[in-house]
Amino acid sequence: MRRLLFGILLSLLTVSRAFGQAAVPSIMVIPSDAWCNENGYMNVIENNGVRMYQTDYRGALIGSPDLKTVIAFVNNMMTEFGYRTVDLEATLKNIETENALNSVTMSSSGDGFAETPREMMSRVAKADLLLEVGWTMNVIGPKKSLTFSMRALDSYTQKEVASAIGTTSPSIAVELPVLLEEAVSSYSYDFSGQLRSFFDELLKYGREITLEIRVWENAGFNLESDMAEDMLGYMIEDWVYENAAGGARTPVTASENVLVFSGVRMPNVTPEGRQIDARYWTRPLVRMLRENGIDSKLYTKGLGHVMIVLGQK
Repeated sequence: MRRLLFGILLSLLTVSRAFGQAAVPSIMVIPSDAWCNENGYMNVIENNGVRMYQTDYRGALIGSPDLKTVIAFVNNMMTEFGYRTVDLEATLKNIETENALNSVTMSSSGDGFAETPREMMSRVAKADLLLEVGWTMNVIGPKKSLTFSMRALDSYTQKEVASAIGTTSPSIAVELPVLLEEAVSSYSYDFSGQLRSFFDELLKYGREITLEIRVWENAGFNLESDMAEDMLGYMIEDWVYENAAGGARTPVTASENVLVFSGVRMPNVTPEGRQIDARYWTRPLVRMLRENGIDSKLYTKGLGHVMIVLGQK
């Protein structure tokens, strides 16, 4: 175990230096959607005839003492591994203060770029990873066993970067922390290795985001309009290529009114060592557009999705 911890701490030290002033990577532990659904903490919402599922994290924290025990256990484990943890309950309180759970990000003209509660939570918490946990208590006669799972998601893309599941041997032990310790010990080394691989990839290739460019309906121009230097759409593509980490992919969507760059890698830090997010990274693009007489409005959706609407301010 000491060898494992030493290896993880050494890797995190390297990551921390590369991430600049932001210190060690951060993780926020949350209950999985499956666990919330099984335990009655999933709300069903009808939106224009479409059924949507919304996780009630606040209700889960209030109604399940075991959830707090599990989160505390995993937080302690991640802290021992050298990660910085972000508290779920404190994050939810911050969101409630902003009255953000039931709102959308609105522009001055009344149009919105809607965020899901998960995206909103990611944006407010600013954790590098969301660590989903779920568990089932198995009853075998007088004995019990615990099946415990963890799944790490990139907060910027919501992509899975690590996962593991373990089941304890049947025993008469009923204390949840004891069963958690046994369940996690069976896969902690492999799971931590997956996390290290993810952060190694970030160091090598940069953070993955989505950049969306749209033209306002009444803008009076489009992405095929000629500017002083080149066609507007080409100028934006060139900027993305020149400023992305390792260059950029071609747009996955390209038309006279829409450009979507998916899987773009942005640098982790500025040349001065300041950690950046997707919104900060796209600010120079907004300035370039303004210098060319193009007003724009920048919207964020979670941490890793930025939409810039041209012709709107």
